[in-house]
Amino acid sequence: MSTENSDADATIVSMLLNPSRTMANWYAGIGIFGIFLAVLNIIGMVHPTYHLSWGGLFTFEAMNAAFEPKSDGVQVVLSDFIFIGLCIALAGLGIRTFGNDESGIAGWFKSILVNDTWPALVDPDIGGWNKLFGAWSVLLGIIFYFYYGIVNTGWIDVGVYSVSIALIAFGLGLLMAANAPEGDDNLD
Repeated sequence: MSTENSDADATIVSMLLNPSRTMANWYAGIGIFGIFLAVLNIIGMVHPTYHLSWGGLFTFEAMNAAFEPKSDGVQVVLSDFIFIGLCIALAGLGIRTFGNDESGIAGWFKSILVNDTWPALVDPDIGGWNKLFGAWSVLLGIIFYFYYGIVNTGWIDVGVYSVSIALIAFGLGLLMAANAPEGDDNLD
């Protein structure tokens, strides 16, 4: 019985440490996004009045306060280094998967910009209306997040996340629906 549990645990650990291409996309994206936010936090641009403590945020303020008053200079605390290290490890796992691919890391970067989603922004004949509206929804969610973050220094605002994530998730759902294979006409 215990060997079955250890085999399942080994399989889960192996799955997490050797992600599939889809999971590697998420790993790399979340890791790079986390590094971006950590750098903004260190230079004081993540929020207009606060410096974020990652240790306080992720432990629900059990370790220390999540939001501290912002100082004039660069603020670096231990939790910044830990958070950056975790994000580098997560992005590294994803990028390692792309490095083992035949197209490599450069192929992954190219696939972000050159794919069948972005041409659908202007032509519904490419993937139908689902793909057109899905591509626009994803693009508007990303643009909204970056616009608000740049203009208002509100990179960690919950309202901005809510709007951006709703647009991006709705767009990804429409894109998945557009890419889904045709089903049987007979539902009997």
